[in-house]
Amino acid sequence: MRHFRRWGAVYILILLFLGSWMGHFFTQLAEFRSEQQDHDQPFVWSDYLASFFASTFENWQSEWLQLIFQAVLLLAAKHLLFQADAEDLERIERKIDNIHERVGAGAVGPEQGDEAAIEPEPKT
Repeated sequence: MRHFRRWGAVYILILLFLGSWMGHFFTQLAEFRSEQQDHDQPFVWSDYLASFFASTFENWQSEWLQLIFQAVLLLAAKHLLFQADAEDLERIERKIDNIHERVGAGAVGPEQGDEAAIEPEPKT
């Protein structure tokens, strides 16, 4: 049961993919048969399968191109947007370090500051 809780979403996505692909298969099959009958040609599985896989790969190609384009745009946006955030955080950390030195608390190194922020205060 634990396996299905962990991987259930993957199985659902696989079922949705296979269901939509089978729907595409049967829809295109009906259209292909109708077109063959309209032209008084016999139905040939090899012709249909070639047409089916050609349309499938054409669809997947456009989906992958769209996905790659979106990923490149998101990476560019992330680089531009979060670069300013990182610079702001470094500026704030420098100001805090200056305040510590002026107050006389001493310079705070990354090890001391990180440990103090992570470890809870001891109970008294």
